[in-house]
Amino acid sequence: MPPEEPAYTLRRLWISPEDEKGFYYGFSNEGLWPLCHIAHTRPIFRPEDWLAYQAVNEKFAEAALQEIEGATDPLILVQDYHFALLPKLIKDKRPDARVALFWHIPWPNPESFGICPWRKDIISGMLGADLLGFHTQYHCNHFLDTVDQVFESRIDWVRFTVNRQGHTTWIKPFPISIAFSSPSTSTSQTKGSWPDKVELLKSLGVKGRFMGVGVDRIDYTKGILERFRAVEQFLVNNPSYVGDFTFVELGAPSRTLIKRYDDLTWELMQEATRINGRFQTREWKPIVVLKAQHSHAAIEPYYRAADVCLVTSLHDGMNLVAKEFVAARDDEDGVLILSRFTGASRELRDALIVNPYDIDQMASAIRTALEMPGPERQNRMQQMRETVREHNIYRWGANLIMGLSQIRSPQPEPAGKV
Repeated sequence: MPPEEPAYTLRRLWISPEDEKGFYYGFSNEGLWPLCHIAHTRPIFRPEDWLAYQAVNEKFAEAALQEIEGATDPLILVQDYHFALLPKLIKDKRPDARVALFWHIPWPNPESFGICPWRKDIISGMLGADLLGFHTQYHCNHFLDTVDQVFESRIDWVRFTVNRQGHTTWIKPFPISIAFSSPSTSTSQTKGSWPDKVELLKSLGVKGRFMGVGVDRIDYTKGILERFRAVEQFLVNNPSYVGDFTFVELGAPSRTLIKRYDDLTWELMQEATRINGRFQTREWKPIVVLKAQHSHAAIEPYYRAADVCLVTSLHDGMNLVAKEFVAARDDEDGVLILSRFTGASRELRDALIVNPYDIDQMASAIRTALEMPGPERQNRMQQMRETVREHNIYRWGANLIMGLSQIRSPQPEPAGKV
């Protein structure tokens, strides 16, 4: 892969519909996902889902072991919460392999993670890694606190390591990012040929002077309902914007086989309909929902034309939409409203940082964004673009692999040590 310029080998593993239901939809996305996001959706843990999760992890471990057969000091990078058991499964068979696990979602506090009936198995599997990465230091701290409550181990709070049963795991933050490039070079569009917001709104059957945009998978962690209510409150507080400001939500349906996700899609459409019914005129409405799987080429014109982008996650490991919006704005304009519960808020300090549970605060932030003087908008966007440019996905990958490659092969612990 990729077919046009082969550079790496991709091996797919096929799993049964029963394992997909238990491993992916069940334990991973009805159990670990809500547990780690603390988004007030109750995690569901079923014994049969746990069995499927174990079985699929074992299947992937076996495939990884086959791939490194005969290799000397192999490096293995495991991705995300679907494969928490994989590091230990690999290290048990190949202790010479250096294994990293990157956890793409938040790590909750120890009391919250204690809900999981198989918390010891999950953490034991993760501690099989030599290097364990999270988006933020905050998540690293939570993980070490959890380990401290669950296992007898030696934790070094200076180096951020855990030593258990003679094996050391390094815990480090690696904030993920995007491939920063000029939009004019990443698409067929040339500068000056992008549709402006008036054209985009007209294509949606709406007239208006100001446009906000949101881009999300339809997920209860993304704060989309709260965002709609903030738009409503903004219009109540600032009636002069009625008929002038439209918020466009590009929402991609996901995990629709899970009832909570199916219900959420219905709730979002009903809420948009209710708010539109309160304000809309013949030629204008406050909220437009484009429910589909959108390509980057389809999304980018909205990033570039919007006056404001709202990223209002209730909890997020990073949230790359915030960084995509910033990267798209080579005109150095536009304002980002960003939830303080995202990893991105620790890097993009020049966004308007909000509490997504505070509807009034978000409504005020929309007005601040629309009325912000041009020089201030430009200065804020310049600072954020420099951050995303410097801390891009290539640096993330290089730092992760370099960190793993620098870890020495484990040495036997002196007798009597834990």
